[in-house]
Amino acid sequence: MVMRYLKLCPVIFLVIGMTITTSAQETAAPTPDSAVAAPVLPPTADAKEIVRRSVEIDHHNFERARNYTCRQREVERELTKDGSAKSTHIKTFDITFLAGEPYSRLIQKDDKSLSDNDQKKEEEKMEKFIAKHRDESENDHQKRLAKEEKERQEGRLFLRDVINAFDFKLLGEEQLEGKDTYVIEAVPRKDFHPTQPHADLLEKVRGKLWIEKQDYNWVKADVETIDTISFGLFLARIHKGSRLTFEQTRVNDEVWLVHRVAINASARLALLKNMAMDQEDIFSDYKKFSTGTRIVGFSELEPVKKTEPQ
Repeated sequence: MVMRYLKLCPVIFLVIGMTITTSAQETAAPTPDSAVAAPVLPPTADAKEIVRRSVEIDHHNFERARNYTCRQREVERELTKDGSAKSTHIKTFDITFLAGEPYSRLIQKDDKSLSDNDQKKEEEKMEKFIAKHRDESENDHQKRLAKEEKERQEGRLFLRDVINAFDFKLLGEEQLEGKDTYVIEAVPRKDFHPTQPHADLLEKVRGKLWIEKQDYNWVKADVETIDTISFGLFLARIHKGSRLTFEQTRVNDEVWLVHRVAINASARLALLKNMAMDQEDIFSDYKKFSTGTRIVGFSELEPVKKTEPQ
């Protein structure tokens, strides 16, 4: 619960779609063979144009990403005032798409197999999820698809605010993940006027981006809050200096997928307690599967066709 609020501010800067956590449409994604090739663009040294191109590329990435499952290992630490770990909690999840939606299944706690009780809870959770879609009326099904499409469109509108909210400066070039990248600094514009909900938070973060030169994919981003961010009147306050690092990796030479998300943040919850947290999520073992089967019952789930892990 705590980390949900700590993540919200910096992640909003990365709303272009951390592919595992973004909601998905039920329609099957195009495969690389059927996908339309991105147009060849002329070289540019304009930092804002580089970012704009990267946003467009990410929409193509999102569709291909829905063809992959992965494993997520989440390490969450509550820190003392001197920065040492007060407590550590580790959870490991299998991430897949069921009925066109991302689904997380807890498979380990503290790197150990689940207890019988926790395993039963996970099975009940999945059965409930499947029953929900199995019993879904056509009207409810269409409403869900419409809601997901609305969220996608709102995300795209938000991206326009992201592009307009910052002054982008090309700092130089570096090689990451074996790729030549542009290094771009993003500093909030003082004359920015948000048009979308929550876009006012953008004026309270700054960042640095590493964008692949060849196809304009995001390879890495570092984000820092430069002012206190409040959620609701008394719900939570994220303090200045909270940081997030976001990294992607190339999988199967066809798609860039999230590899690492690291957060170091402090917050005050409900005006009662200041907390310092450190969390690292590693996404690995990406496997490709075929989509197109709608779930009709727990025992009728078709096995996915997987490639070798990445």
